[in-house]
Amino acid sequence: MASLYPLKVVTPERTVWHGEAQFLVTRSTEGEIGILAHHVQLITPLVSHIMQITDAQGAVRRLHVAGGFLEVGPDQVVVLADAAEFPEEIDRERAEAARQRARSRLDNPGPEVDRRRAELALIRAENRLKLVQGH
Repeated sequence: MASLYPLKVVTPERTVWHGEAQFLVTRSTEGEIGILAHHVQLITPLVSHIMQITDAQGAVRRLHVAGGFLEVGPDQVVVLADAAEFPEEIDRERAEAARQRARSRLDNPGPEVDRRRAELALIRAENRLKLVQGH
């Protein structure tokens, strides 16, 4: 059996997931990273992506993480996410509406449009929709 480590995924509002993990795949600003037990300690910023957790039983859970930080410590791994949600928590219609709003802002930018913010909103909406659709 693979070595296990305590993993927590938290947002400012709640603990999204807490348990023993075998493997974590996440995406930092430097690229994708996999975390196994006894990984070197690190702190790195995260980008909006679909994170994958392999739990103690070998089940794989996927969730959307909208930025934040990953902290790998000597005794546990913590994902401090700006927002995080599992597919069953995502409202598909709301995510689609957010994607359309972001695309509209990018396609028809006015002087008041923050282009970077619209790009990030589009990435987040598209990741949420991919997760709900099982991609």
